[in-house]
Amino acid sequence: MADKQENKEEFPTVEEQMGNLAKFAIEMVTDMAVKNDLDVFVNEDTKNGRLSICNKCEHYARRQKRCRLCGCWMEHKVKFSVSRCPDNRW
Repeated sequence: MADKQENKEEFPTVEEQMGNLAKFAIEMVTDMAVKNDLDVFVNEDTKNGRLSICNKCEHYARRQKRCRLCGCWMEHKVKFSVSRCPDNRW
């Protein structure tokens, strides 16, 4: 069963993915404005820790390196300080 889930390439609709991207952009700008901080990236340890969690997750599509819940390419999403796992794992 895990192999079937692993190979399943279903992601949120394009509309949902665009909504996720818009929400991320708003959170990024809000965070920068409120904190008055332009440090938008996490450190290497945090980035690698997040990726490690993703690699163990049943929602992670390894072939595309994407999350099946949000549709994001995780190698990019894990870099940003305001990014959150849609399943609250990090």
